[in-house]
Parts: sequence; C-alpha cells; structure tokens
Amino acid sequence: DAMMLVRTDPDEHRMALLSIPRDLRVDIPGRGPDKVNAAYAFGGPTLAIRTVQSLTGIPINHVMVVDFSKFKEVIDALGGVTINVPAPILSNKFECPYPTRARCDRWDGWRFAKGVQDMDGRRALIYSRIRQNQLNPAESDITRGERQQAVLQAMMDEITSLGTFVRMPFIGDDLVAPLATDMSANQLLQLGWVVKRMPSSGELRCRLGGQIADIDGQSVIIGSEENTSVIAMVTGDSAPQPPPPGSGPFGPGCRVGRSG
Repeated sequence: DAMMLVRTDPDEHRMALLSIPRDLRVDIPGRGPDKVNAAYAFGGPTLAIRTVQSLTGIPINHVMVVDFSKFKEVIDALGGVTINVPAPILSNKFECPYPTRARCDRWDGWRFAKGVQDMDGRRALIYSRIRQNQLNPAESDITRGERQQAVLQAMMDEITSLGTFVRMPFIGDDLVAPLATDMSANQLLQLGWVVKRMPSSGELRCRLGGQIADIDGQSVIIGSEENTSVIAMVTGDSAPQPPPPGSGPFGPGCRVGRSG
C-alpha cells in the first residue's frame, strides 16, 4: 500500500528516500483524482510508475513491489528489522499464537511496548496488520498505514545498510526471490555499494504530505503546497528542510542522515 521512491546520485554521494503516503490524493493518468495507492490496483506497477513520475517529475528506472503476504521472507533474509513503536499497543485478536480454543479465549491480543525494538519477519508482519489498538480506540486505518510505512522504511534501511552489503553475495537470491522486482541481486549489491561509500550526511529521508480530508466518504490526504519544495530537496535543487513543527504525521519535509 505504501510507496517509497529511492533516488541515488553516486557522483555526488547522495541518496534520497521519498515516502509517499498511500492515501495522498493525486491525479492518476487516464483515471483522474484518487489515492495514489489506487494506481497499482488499477494498472499494476506500470500505472503506479506513471503516476509517481507524473507526481514528482522524477524518472523511475526500476520498481520493487513488496507483497505483505511475502515480506516475512524478505525480513528474515535480512536478519530482522528495527522498528520504533511510537506508543504501547494491545491489538485486536487475530492469528492467536496458542493451539487451543480455551487458551485463545483468555488471550488479550498482541502486545508491543513503546520504543525501539528488533522484530523478525513474523513479528513485523503482525505489527503491520494491527487494525485496532485496544489501548487507543482513536487509532484508524491512517495509523495502520503509518505502521506499514514504518516497516517498509525499516526494510529499506536494512536493504541499503552496510551489513546487508557485506552479506549480499550470500543472501542476495533469498532476498530477491520474494520480491516482485526487475532488480537483480547484483543491482541490489550495487545499491549497497553506493550506500557504503556515502557519508551519513549524504542521505535524505523525505516525505510528501498534507492534510487529512473526507471526500465522498473516503479519508484522503490533500497534498500540501510544500510537496513541490520537498521534490526539489529530493532532486538536490534546494536545501533540505525538516517538516515544520506541529505539522503532524503527514507534514512534508526532509531529514538529513541515516537511521539504524
């Protein structure tokens, strides 16, 4: 559901990761205004690429689709991911881990403490699928989307990390196999090489954003005018600026430096 654009500039030792909220309302070529994630539903990777290129003006050379039914395998091949859980969670009941009905009836749900924690593929998949937090009834599908984006961001951190670069000759095929991608293990290795040579100050973590609105009964994000500035930051045409204070989870902007 979530989209992320990775732009590398090896000559300048720069890489920018642009997070695109799945509910961002954009113009889908041939379809008109809709959520950006609808582009994939309507026309697969081809229409998704055309939509993101139209939105950002940035050419896209490769595509990687992470199927949440298979991403457990990807995370396990990476050796796990690190997630910063923003608040304690007691989930709705799903996929009870116990073998008996009686034990599952007594089970409260999945628990996640607040803070930074390492997760294997199964744990990360459960985290991304939580629909309700019994400790905070105000959470919504928007919150679930944020959790999925956090997992995808953590996966990208691991895929482009020095540790993965060193292990790529041994895990490359296991990493690529569960992904729908036109990138080979060798091309992922090259991406790791770019990261290895890059100073932390050369990496940007950017996001598009806006304000939540209700259109025809759908919760969408109406893009901010600042999104144009964020795209200029991604392409290196302007200096990076963080999301403005108080802009909330969908405030557009960029941060410099590598996490994890």
